[in-house]
Amino acid sequence: MSIPRVLIAPTHHTRLADAVAATVAEIAISRGHTVRYHHLGPLSPGMCWDRWEGAAFLDPSLYSEDSLLGLYDVATRGATLSLLSSTCGLLDRQDGVPWAPVDVARLLDCPVAVLIDCRGWGTGIGALITGLKGHLTGLNLAAAILSGVADREHLALLRRVCADQDLPVAGCLFDGDGPGWDATPPGAWGLPLEGTLVEAVSRQVDIDGLISVAGQRGFLSWQNWLTDRGADGPVVAVAGGRGFTPWSRDSIEVLRSAGAEVRRVDLIEHRELPAGTAGLILAGTLWPGALADIAMNTSLLQAIRGRIEEGLPTLALGGGMLTLIERVQDSLGRSCDLAGAIPASAEILWDLDGPVYVELVAEQDNLLMAKGEAVTGWVLTETEMTGPGEGWEAPLSVAGEGAALRRPEGAASGSLMCSRALLHLAATPDMASCFVRRCAAYAVSHA
Repeated sequence: MSIPRVLIAPTHHTRLADAVAATVAEIAISRGHTVRYHHLGPLSPGMCWDRWEGAAFLDPSLYSEDSLLGLYDVATRGATLSLLSSTCGLLDRQDGVPWAPVDVARLLDCPVAVLIDCRGWGTGIGALITGLKGHLTGLNLAAAILSGVADREHLALLRRVCADQDLPVAGCLFDGDGPGWDATPPGAWGLPLEGTLVEAVSRQVDIDGLISVAGQRGFLSWQNWLTDRGADGPVVAVAGGRGFTPWSRDSIEVLRSAGAEVRRVDLIEHRELPAGTAGLILAGTLWPGALADIAMNTSLLQAIRGRIEEGLPTLALGGGMLTLIERVQDSLGRSCDLAGAIPASAEILWDLDGPVYVELVAEQDNLLMAKGEAVTGWVLTETEMTGPGEGWEAPLSVAGEGAALRRPEGAASGSLMCSRALLHLAATPDMASCFVRRCAAYAVSHA
């Protein structure tokens, strides 16, 4: 597996790398390349710029390294260029997260284009580059993209320093001309990209140079564990489209590998579930601005509620859980009535700046896990929710310091499993297969 690939990673925390990677991807696509883009770590709601199939990301916290390689393998097959980016610094480790972007770059044998904040720096930036190189033994630090360049004189100085350090420059973003260090990357609702953003990046970043850097990759062996594409398996409807961004394009690939035939259902546009639906997944980010439009699609919401009551295997995670409750209030105080499959109400407080990792333990056998099994999940939106009451059990608990401090999480009843936390379907080897088997049994019993 030797697809050209490059990781654009900053020296320290910024969203600029994501904005640059997204824009480079769109420019490269317009030039005829088939591009795959991955973020390192789950994307917060405002940065899910991929289309209905959800954000593609890699995260060794959520699954094994072998699973990461397999997911990357499947996602990049048929592509001519792989772009990766990071929000946190190349060497930075977050609390409770056992990896840094440099670790993923080593695992993928991926060249790195480091994004450097040059505001106020002179020749001293050479010491920063020297320090980086000292910590990147065995990694291909192939290029730099300079941000916050003051003027042509400043640029000439920075180029001389990089040349002395034998570090090629693949881009120079002038301060005030295009995206800066505090830039917000385009979200799912921000496509197509603004012309001014595309123009600024195409003029100041050497796209051909980055593609050349991507060609300096190492070789990875093929991962063959994701082979079954679900041609003859049960139909699983996965929510997506305007107003709802699925949790992970990679999880959809895992679902397909487990034998499911995946069909898209748009919570605003579609009036009924796809024909033959034997399973439903509502997992991802619910856009508060689209709540009213989703609530007005009473035909689909009633169909979903009816099928759940009939025993349709249904997984609702993150914003998907909110679509199934009776009433939701957004962060501006507006309330909407939704599917009502769960007798509860909730308030969306705010979207988190970045993902918060949580350790989840199965309190009972459920659609995804056996009792006692533990996995890492993540949360992107802060919500406050009333309990569904008698007859509903929490399928999960959030682990604390000792079993006595576990907090109940989610709601389950029969063939329905819900949680405000998100789980990746590669978290355990059998997670997706467990769900697909339930869907297959439902399809046989309702044939």
